[in-house]
Amino acid sequence: MREAVARPRRAEVQHAVVAAEVWHTPWARALLERLGLRTVIADERLSCERVLETLAAQSVAFVCEELPVSGLAATAWAARRTEALRRGDPLLGVVFMVEDRRALDPRALGPLVRTLAPGDTDLPGFVAEVRRVRHEYHWELRNRRPAAPPAGEAVAPPARWSGAVPNFNVKHPSMLLPYALLSARTGREVYCEISPQEALLFVADSVGRGPAAAVGEVFRALRQDVDRLNTVAGSRLRLHLDHADDYEVIQAACEAGFDSVMVDGSGRTLQQNVVFTNAATELARRHGVLVEGEIGSIDGAGLRKWNKTTPGDFARFVEQTDLDLVGAHIGQFHSFDYGFAATRRALADVGLMDDRATGDDLHAFAEACARVERRLADAGLPGYAAEHRLVAALARRAVAAGDGQEDGPRLETVFREARERVPAYQRPLIDLLEREWLECRLAKSRRKSELWDEVFATEPAREHRYATVDHGLVHALTTTLAGSGRALVVHGGSSISRTDLATLAAQGVARVNFGSGVYTDYLDALGAHLPGDLDPVDNPVADNPRVGEGTWKHVRRMSYLAEATRDWRSWTHAPPSFVDTFVSRLERRYAAPLRDRTPREAPGGRS
Repeated sequence: MREAVARPRRAEVQHAVVAAEVWHTPWARALLERLGLRTVIADERLSCERVLETLAAQSVAFVCEELPVSGLAATAWAARRTEALRRGDPLLGVVFMVEDRRALDPRALGPLVRTLAPGDTDLPGFVAEVRRVRHEYHWELRNRRPAAPPAGEAVAPPARWSGAVPNFNVKHPSMLLPYALLSARTGREVYCEISPQEALLFVADSVGRGPAAAVGEVFRALRQDVDRLNTVAGSRLRLHLDHADDYEVIQAACEAGFDSVMVDGSGRTLQQNVVFTNAATELARRHGVLVEGEIGSIDGAGLRKWNKTTPGDFARFVEQTDLDLVGAHIGQFHSFDYGFAATRRALADVGLMDDRATGDDLHAFAEACARVERRLADAGLPGYAAEHRLVAALARRAVAAGDGQEDGPRLETVFREARERVPAYQRPLIDLLEREWLECRLAKSRRKSELWDEVFATEPAREHRYATVDHGLVHALTTTLAGSGRALVVHGGSSISRTDLATLAAQGVARVNFGSGVYTDYLDALGAHLPGDLDPVDNPVADNPRVGEGTWKHVRRMSYLAEATRDWRSWTHAPPSFVDTFVSRLERRYAAPLRDRTPREAPGGRS
């Protein structure tokens, strides 16, 4: 009897998304067909991104596309394309087809990225490596539960919730003082939260040490400030990490002594969210930290994210995780996009823009070379033309100039030397290349300003002032959590009316987060305390729209806020008048509606 050969089930065979131009290349098609994967052809009508959105998560082994550029611009193009393809799956394999192995240096590619050239024989090994990495980082972690602490290390269990408490966003360290004063005045716990991307803005430069190290320093500094305020003001201020989807950042917050962390896997599929949340919960449990998860996206950036939490997904998420608090979307809206991965890239761009704002901005120069080469090609010049060779020679010279040596020539020197050596009729091409390079640098500077303003943008205008809360959904979610020792968290509290806030507290919501609205109130209170030359009262927007709007926009910048509150740590015993105004606003607008869950009143509290 012939022994049966074990074949993988059809459901276990992964897909390979292949661009049409690659599939119609005979030698590439032969190499891809040997893998035995299910092939999906992408073309102009059905792009690779659309295919990845349609197929199930992690069912695609790799994407194979043609590398359309060469030279210095190839590395930059490959990096941008890889980032675009991996928005939904950071462990997606990416393959670029090249006719010449020398078209792209493999050392310049990231992990799980490679080239496909004629005669390649190690493509099956690449697919196996993708599967191994995914198994290690995803499937192996499925349904894991927190491990017991090491012998001899007794970790006290985290305290469960005891009423609805406010959770205020910290856009600047000076905001900790009014939060502590509010806690002391009301005799209640007050949480203050910070997201990783906001923590990066507390430091002047994170390029040299890396964003993770910079965030860790901010976390430790905040912990020290909170402990000092709790001692001096007699407050019960708690520290919370908001919207983090990075294990290293979560560990930094736990080691810094945060009271709770939010592990945000809502951008993933439900299954991936469970895997990520369980792994992060295990990490936080070692430090005795409360853990909050999220099911359903509550970010308000775009209609695609406007999806309420469904009771079925909520029940599955709660059953398969071991959380203390669960955040859900019940109809509220968020004023910021707190997707940490996207915002982390934006803040990294800001840091790199600072780092590259010198004469040796090779990334801008690579983009300029690609633009000029496209213009030459559009003009009908073949690739072997003298103009193309000149651009390639300047690119090679620029790489040699920007190899990291401090005494190497700058790009300005490269342009100057080229003008001295080339014939007069080729100098306009050098002028064009330099102009494109300067425009790329200017565009980066503008983008940096836009990214900076986006982080501190005011709440966008909406048709209705307050969101419509689905109270039936709230009741269904809190009923699911009843008797489990867990509680519901509602984000976007600034978008909820006072009446709905009081109703949420009565239904058993443990914590309500307030973000951009609180920051706007803080700036309004600070605006009344400004010097005469920047006082919005002296320069009202109505009287002089351009001057007033620009002045007030400057006030909203971190640079001015840091200057105006430089000595905030010395305000503990004698706070400025605007701090008291802001505390009263916090108590009246945000804290008072939540008192139904904790009826204790502090003497001297304002209504």
